Amino acid sequence: MSGKFFQTLATTFAVTGLMLSSVPNISSLAATPLRNDQSVSGVIRPISPTFRYINTARRGNPVEIGFGEEYTLNAKQGDTIQVSVGTDNRTNLQPVLVLFSSEDGKQVAFEDRSNTLRYQVPTSGEYRLLVLGQNNSKGRYTLSLSGITETAATQTPTTQPTATDPRRQVLQNEYGLRTLDNCPENKNSLVAVTFREYGQTYTYCANPNRFVKAGEYNYDISSGELKPRTVATQNPTTQATVTDTRKQRLQNEFGLTVMDNCPAARTSLVVVSYLEGGQTYTYCANPNRVFPAGEYSYNPNSRTLEAARKQQQCTVEIGGVCLVR
Repeated sequence: MSGKFFQTLATTFAVTGLMLSSVPNISSLAATPLRNDQSVSGVIRPISPTFRYINTARRGNPVEIGFGEEYTLNAKQGDTIQVSVGTDNRTNLQPVLVLFSSEDGKQVAFEDRSNTLRYQVPTSGEYRLLVLGQNNSKGRYTLSLSGITETAATQTPTTQPTATDPRRQVLQNEYGLRTLDNCPENKNSLVAVTFREYGQTYTYCANPNRFVKAGEYNYDISSGELKPRTVATQNPTTQATVTDTRKQRLQNEFGLTVMDNCPAARTSLVVVSYLEGGQTYTYCANPNRVFPAGEYSYNPNSRTLEAARKQQQCTVEIGGVCLVR
């Protein structure tokens, strides 16, 4: 179907008073609740769920689809919701903020330029917020909410689900770690991660996985990485080693499960090459719905996987010159 058809369709919906709500999350994950004066970290990847919204900044109010994440918040009549999103300078993310009323599913606010969305609440209730990547852009972001009046129920920390803890979210989303409710006294067989924020120390424990081995780590806020803790009495040869960042990126950013070694037959696999410091590193993984089997190269500038160009085979070689028919 042509673009004009979709533009006409969107205009027809607007004229008849219909408003589009977002398409449900592909993976059916629950939206993350937000509280007043709360900041959370997130990341939009090629495997993030997709949502549909109305781009009110473009002529004809076309319906568009974007990768992103979903949040919920409760506000009272008269509140002025203010949502701000900051992006990581190392990514090309261009954020879009879209707000819906959960009661009727109508889109009530849209912002794609200033990174800050403001909306005065006409009716008390729940609202749904989408953080999307404009033009299919991806990357990390920090989301902040203010301006809403909370009820006693939402102010009680014990009633908040653990998913709202931004530190737990980082460990789960970025490193695939499922944190325990509490750290036991004996942590030798676990991954123990320490966060230092505003003079306070937070420690989380999780079972190790194939990317992060058992050991003690510090979370580096500036780089967003886990770094092994250096203990004076510890033998350097027994210190926990940092996971292969290239493997970790393929898993976290592109949803690829990387094999330990590349087999001789690779035609049915995703084969990714990294060129770093004059050396080439090759990784093999099973294909997924985003990346079919084939050869790819990692572009460090755009942080994307690009299909590798195969050299044409010579049909005839004359005097060292390759001729292709």
